[in-house]
Order: sequence, then C-alpha cells, then structure tokens
Amino acid sequence: MIESCPVCGSAARRSVVSLPTVPVSINAQVTPQEAPDVVRGDIDLVVCEHCAHMYNRSFDDGLLDYDASYENTLHYSRRFQEFATGLAQRLVTEHHLAGASVGELGSGPGHFLSMLCDAGAGSGLGWDPSYDAGRLGAPSHPDVRISTDRFPDDGSRPVRLALSQHVLEHLHDPVAALIAQRRAVADDGGVVYTEVPNGRLMQEHGAVWDLIYEHLSYFVPTSLELACRCAGLRATSLGSAFDDQFLWCEAVSDGAGDAASADRASVLPSDPAAVDGAVDAAVRFGEEAARRIAEARRSLSELADDGPVVLWGAGSKGMTYLNVVQDGTGEAAPVAGVIDVNPRKIGAGVPGTAYTITAPASLTELKPRTVLAANPAYLGEIGEDLDALGLDAEVLPLWE
Repeated sequence: MIESCPVCGSAARRSVVSLPTVPVSINAQVTPQEAPDVVRGDIDLVVCEHCAHMYNRSFDDGLLDYDASYENTLHYSRRFQEFATGLAQRLVTEHHLAGASVGELGSGPGHFLSMLCDAGAGSGLGWDPSYDAGRLGAPSHPDVRISTDRFPDDGSRPVRLALSQHVLEHLHDPVAALIAQRRAVADDGGVVYTEVPNGRLMQEHGAVWDLIYEHLSYFVPTSLELACRCAGLRATSLGSAFDDQFLWCEAVSDGAGDAASADRASVLPSDPAAVDGAVDAAVRFGEEAARRIAEARRSLSELADDGPVVLWGAGSKGMTYLNVVQDGTGEAAPVAGVIDVNPRKIGAGVPGTAYTITAPASLTELKPRTVLAANPAYLGEIGEDLDALGLDAEVLPLWE
C-alpha cells in the first residue's frame, strides 16, 4: 500500500475511483490461452491534496514484470511517427544538439534516439533493462547504443539532453529518476525532457480507459512541475502535445544541485490555486467514472445490435476498455474483433479477456458495421486504412 505521494511525500489525499481486479500488465504479450487468467490487482486511485498528483495507493510492483515480452511501442502508427519526428527535430534545433550526445531512460529499442540522431544529434545512449535485441532488433541509427543496465544516477555518463518518455508514471520514485537525469546534464549545461500521459486530459474527458495498473502515477501540470523542483530542476517550459494526450516538461538544473532535492516535503507548489482546482477536477472525474462505464456498456450493446463492432487499438486504452465493459460475470463484451497495426501484437491475447489481436486485413472477413477507435488521435489514420481495404464502416472514438 502506497501511503504517501510519490512526488511530494504528503500523506494528505482524497479518494478518486476504484477499479478492482484489473490485469496488472496490460502491455505484456500473452497467448490467447493465457490471457483470461493473467495476474490481477486493484486500482485505488487517490489525489494528493498538496500537489494534485494522482496515484494508485494499492500499487504493488512485485506483481509486475517488465521483461522482454513487454510491448508498448507506438511507432507503427503514421500519425505517431509524424509527431515523434517533429519533436526530435524541435529538440535538436532548440537545444543545439547537433553533434552532441543524448541519453534516454527507458529507451526500448531506441526508436526516438535514432530520430534524434537522424535530426542531427551526434550519438544516442539508451538504458532499458527490458531491451531484447533478438526480439526488438538493433537501433535503426548506427550511432545509437542500448544498455540493459539501469540509467546511471551518478552523472558518470554526461549528455547534453537527458530524456524519458512515458516512464516516470511507472516508478515508485519519479523524483529520483529526474535527479539522475539532472546529474547527467548538469555539467554540460544541458536540458532534461520529460513526457508522461496527461492526467488533466483524463479528468476533463472522463477517460476512465486511461487507467491501467502499470501506471502508479498520473501527472497533472502542478505535480510534474513540482516533481522537477523537488529534483533540483527548474522548468523552462511545460505543455501538452499529441492532441493534449501527452504532458511534457523541459527543465534545467537550478544550480543548487543535490541540496535542492534534499527535502522535497519543504517544496511548496508554485500555484496553490491551480492545485486546488486540479484536486477538485480529480474528485469530479471519480464521481463521473461509474456513469461513464455504464454508458459505455449500454452504447456498445446498442451498436452491436446494428452489426459487428470491432475495437481498433490494442494499447492501454483499448485493453482497459475491453476489461471494464465486461459485465463482471466473465461474459465477454459484444465485440467482434480487436485490431492493431503493431505486427508484434498480432496473434497475442488481450489480458483479462478471451480476445485475440488481429491485423487490419482481418477486417475484410469481419466486415464491421462500427469501428471503435481506442485513441481518438488515430481517427483519420483508421479511416484511411479502412478506405484502402474497401470497407465502409462508421468510425467512433471511445471518448471525445
């Protein structure tokens, strides 16, 4: 049981929402036979009253295993490739990374590091204990190297840019990870780039499908900015991207070094009014969750009465949706198929359900009347792929 906020250490919290017995590893590759009986855990989401950070106080990382079967890359999507390419070019240009070294915590096979090098960075160093070259392949750029060691926390591998993308939300101590990245760039006058799922968007849209056990934390602007300050970093810019689904921050060392991160409990939010507003938004999100789930079950049933319904997107959102809309008796939701463009997922089971993931080409046999887009950012891309298959189906987002 997590008794204090992973960001600021405060024990003051309010309950938000509970989802019992959900699969603990949504992104683990399992066989269709293994999928219904995967390990489960509880989500007991609370919000910190000091910094508005949301976290699962029932989180137990002993239930998780980020081994080589873990698969959550988004780089097979054209829409995501466009976003990532633009981001790499911006970071190289704005932070003068031409010829410089960059390092990434949780790099996977080095997709983004290779993009940074393609955009002009000199070399890329990635650290990811779950990296398996045999399964994932080597980085696409020759100047990128991946280590299965943990990111060094002693500044022994200096870089101009230290980054992490969708990593901090998995960690018991995200501030410690930011401290390690600060130490990596402090002597070089470099920058730390951090990207996490945007908890504020989840609140605003009632997107209960964004809740997964793998995420201990759900950052909002107030808690991400405070996490940086607790790590001895000064945020120079903070914003959202990818249709506001990602929250990002760029920060530099505040000059105080480790002294700035010695007592995070003494670091006060820079905007108390924003914290109060974010706490209230979290509580409203929790109050709305039960209605959203009931509405989703009813809507899916009505759509299925008109013809086959398929879900496009076997990532976190789609996996949570399929588990939550089941009626609790073990009876499967009325979904005719689950589609994904990631070839590594094809043929795998959906954890917690009896579904098997198939490729878009399988839709020519399923002939869906409705396609549910697990992520609304991909609506245009899904429509293009359906047209290429000669299919006329209505494409709807799980949330708007």
